[in-house]
Amino acid sequence: MALNNIAVAEANPVVFETLEADAISTVWRKIRATLRDEFGDALYSQEIARLRVRRSQSGAVIVLAPSTFNRDWVEDHAGARIRGLWAEMDSDFTEIQILADGQAEAQPVVAESSRKSAEKRAAVADQVEPRFTFDSFRVGPANEVAAAAARTMVSASSPPFNPVFFYGDYGVGKTHLMHAVCSAVQQNMPGRKALYLTAEEFLSGFVTAMKERDTIKFKETIRSVDCLLIDDVHFIAGKPKTEDEFLHTIAALIAENKQVVLASHRPPSDLPMSDSRLRSLLIGGLSCPLAKPDLDLRRQILDCKIAQAKCHYPALDVSEAVRDFLAARITSSARELEGVLNNVICRTALLGLPVTMDAVTSALRDLSLTSEKRLTVDEIQKAVATHFGVTAADICSKRRTQSVVRPRHVAMYLSKTMTTRSLPDIGRRFGGRDHSTVIHAVNKVTSMLESGDPIAQDVDTLTRSLRGI
Repeated sequence: MALNNIAVAEANPVVFETLEADAISTVWRKIRATLRDEFGDALYSQEIARLRVRRSQSGAVIVLAPSTFNRDWVEDHAGARIRGLWAEMDSDFTEIQILADGQAEAQPVVAESSRKSAEKRAAVADQVEPRFTFDSFRVGPANEVAAAAARTMVSASSPPFNPVFFYGDYGVGKTHLMHAVCSAVQQNMPGRKALYLTAEEFLSGFVTAMKERDTIKFKETIRSVDCLLIDDVHFIAGKPKTEDEFLHTIAALIAENKQVVLASHRPPSDLPMSDSRLRSLLIGGLSCPLAKPDLDLRRQILDCKIAQAKCHYPALDVSEAVRDFLAARITSSARELEGVLNNVICRTALLGLPVTMDAVTSALRDLSLTSEKRLTVDEIQKAVATHFGVTAADICSKRRTQSVVRPRHVAMYLSKTMTTRSLPDIGRRFGGRDHSTVIHAVNKVTSMLESGDPIAQDVDTLTRSLRGI
């Protein structure tokens, strides 16, 4: 029977063997589907869809990436998730290695017990992702409550809130913020230990400890820290034995005045916990939402990612127009925005080419992000005029009545965020106005959107209509 999504190893048949259909194809197909839902179509197509799976002679599962760059991204962003999902779906799970095409099989490192892995994480500070710090975390209306709570935690002598629960969709910054908290505790509070674990690692460690009949050591390792951070808590929901251990772990730490920080894609009240005591404990803490970033925050995030990329590619030069275009076009999450930027860098900086609008458009086309038509300022003016019951000529006129100024500001805002036109060009198309007038209009509408003004509904309706949604 043919295997979907599985390539036969031809380059090195001594090291790799084709996986048997019954053992691998179903598991890998389910994992890929889950990763697609969690990471989004763009990142999935760019980073995950190209992965292939084989088994080595030692029995390890090999996730094979087409390049070292792709391998590093998968290991950093999806490695723990792939291992956790495989452990959940395959009772014979032992080890997963993520390798680049042509890379020799590594010495087994994942097969060590999760208990030992947790001990190493508790003892070694550099296990925390060094890129994810407070300095690189950009704050806006979508995440300001969570950011404020995180900074308060690391500066307080005792937990101000317990537990703290970050929740929001995938790619909005929960993991970044948790790594930032962990790093700050380790670096700024001598003598205090912080431990970051995914829920998969907690679950795997607990299951391993039960199999080895060494749950006492597992509990001592987890409960000896001063700050415990557990990501993707929803993974634990619905597993009664793990829920019970999780409950007692959190309760013990809180009772000892130690900080507990949790994260999930849902608020605690929406998690399908079978233990009402655990649900009550989670709801009783501080819940901090993180939403999808708005335009201004996406632009801040993009600027930060570009600055980080310049450390590796000093010649990288991304114009303001390209930055504005990417921030306006990629609206789903910061993670997808970073993925698109990585794709653009691969097409330009790695090849010694400039970052042009054509290169960006080509990257978006390959990632299936260009289904929406390219809009013109004229089309936006006509749509806004029809929506507000005025004419396009009114919007471009010198009239300053409120019935015209409001639609004009909205049209300028949409022209700035939905087209690649420069500010001076947009100003000229609105009756020969100066670029500073466009800036004022964009800032005015942005401020109104952030304050909850009813204009937000108008902007949303127009945006969907213009994009054909």
